[in-house]
Amino acid sequence: MKKLFFIATFAFLAIGLVPAQTKTEASVDVTGRAKVKVVPDRAEIEITLNENDLKGKYSLNEWETKLAIALKSAGVDAKKQLSLYRQYLATAKRKNIKQYKTFKLEVYTAEEAQNVMDALVENEISGGRLTKVWLADREAVSDSLKVEAIKSAKHDASVLAEAIGQSIGSAIQINFYPSSPAVTYRNVMLKSARNEAMAVTADEAIPELPQINFDEIEIEENVSVKFILNPEKQ
Repeated sequence: MKKLFFIATFAFLAIGLVPAQTKTEASVDVTGRAKVKVVPDRAEIEITLNENDLKGKYSLNEWETKLAIALKSAGVDAKKQLSLYRQYLATAKRKNIKQYKTFKLEVYTAEEAQNVMDALVENEISGGRLTKVWLADREAVSDSLKVEAIKSAKHDASVLAEAIGQSIGSAIQINFYPSSPAVTYRNVMLKSARNEAMAVTADEAIPELPQINFDEIEIEENVSVKFILNPEKQ
């Protein structure tokens, strides 16, 4: 009897160890997209003051003063918008080395960028380049697009489910694919519209000169969502 009882108990335990089959829920996978075009509200202008360009006319300090005057006339808050990027200042032992300073200026509109370039040229400063443009509040725009992408995915999933007489339930998986930063890098030597107009002779018709413009930036967000499919309606 003891032997039979042991065998029966072992059989019961063995059956209990057999894994139950996992039930697979019906689901639908969809992708949602949302995008928008926005005008950048930030740009970076790189300004270099190089003694090689001065030809002994001004000292570097005097040229910095002219830069400050130019920015003030353009309506720029230099303390807030201007920063020193790099510099080379010669020591007493190397006075024959030409010094330079490079600044980065942040502006908020294409019109402000144009005003800066006009003011620089008027103050004999020609080393200005537009290096990049971007959207300051990109994260807020991106978040709103994510919401729209999710809504789009849910709509498409509902349409697909209804086509086969079913409906969607809870979302059981969401995948997000980060978009690239909304920054456009440029390396454009900017010209002053006023300076170009002054170069036209009295006998020539003054041409319509191009102005600085910020091209639109496209921001796009993508998500994929898996929804449970509810049973077919009876």
